[in-house]
Amino acid sequence: MNVKSDPSDEYLHEPLDRRLWNESYFFDFNDDAVRGFTRLGFQPYERRANAWFYVVYDDEVYWYRDENIPLERTFGLQSETPEFTQRYELENPYQEWTISASGTSHVANDAAGVFTGTDEQVELEADLTFTDPLHDALDIDLLVDTQYHYDHAGRVTGTLTIGGEEITVDGRGYRDHSWGWFRDWTPGKWGHMACFAQFETGDCFTLIASTNPDDEVHHVYGYHANEETTRPIRDATVDWNDGHDRENRARAWAEGEYPDDIQYTLEFDDGTETLRCEPTHNIPIGYEDRNWALTDPDGPWLTSITNRMPATCQWQGHDGLAWPEELLSI
Repeated sequence: MNVKSDPSDEYLHEPLDRRLWNESYFFDFNDDAVRGFTRLGFQPYERRANAWFYVVYDDEVYWYRDENIPLERTFGLQSETPEFTQRYELENPYQEWTISASGTSHVANDAAGVFTGTDEQVELEADLTFTDPLHDALDIDLLVDTQYHYDHAGRVTGTLTIGGEEITVDGRGYRDHSWGWFRDWTPGKWGHMACFAQFETGDCFTLIASTNPDDEVHHVYGYHANEETTRPIRDATVDWNDGHDRENRARAWAEGEYPDDIQYTLEFDDGTETLRCEPTHNIPIGYEDRNWALTDPDGPWLTSITNRMPATCQWQGHDGLAWPEELLSI
């Protein structure tokens, strides 16, 4: 793992001469009362941008998502549609970002409603700040020299206003930034299992375990970090405890099932530790894009589901909050 220090990497990058270039910014946040995640993504050669804003509050999921925003409706790190405006502002490289949004969001109380959409809507506003990073931003090795990614954990504070109710946010957060034109988990039926967990002790965990079609982990990136140390995760296994094999899991989770217990066994240089998560919801995000196979950029469309799950978690007797995630290509 390498520490990111070049301030220019915090901004949008000049795309390579590759049609399927993508650049994405994610921000997650975990508070005892409210949870959420947001994304802005850009595909300049496809002439489109993507905006996600998902909030879990009082057992409901409030969300807005648009995968095909014309680039002409984006201004730097801002997307604007008639329904929703979302904006990221860099205040201090690797130290402070502002995340704001306003517009009409959908409302759902189960995974099927999130996946297929509902008629119920409500006004949502956000004014959040990511600051006080717990550790340096760290590079991910994605095994290809045309895809770059770094991430770190910190605090997220501010307010959300949902249907006129103002909600204070004061908790832990996670962010990542990626850019490039090829992701090693997308061709065929590959995928990944991930977890982003934070504890009030100041400890945090990031895990991305890439898997093959048999659910075997073939590459692990991750670490445990706090203000004093960073320990790389050398290997990992994941037990979803959901009773489904890979072939049936994506459909079952999208229809409303999801694991009530996930166990991550993490191997470090100094031993093995267990991180256990108990999801409270599942937020399945269906996604289609062109096949990113190197030899056939105009080939069949890739279909996948990204399941993101707000969860409570335990590690070494400490309680925390996490976002487990599974991506399945189908």
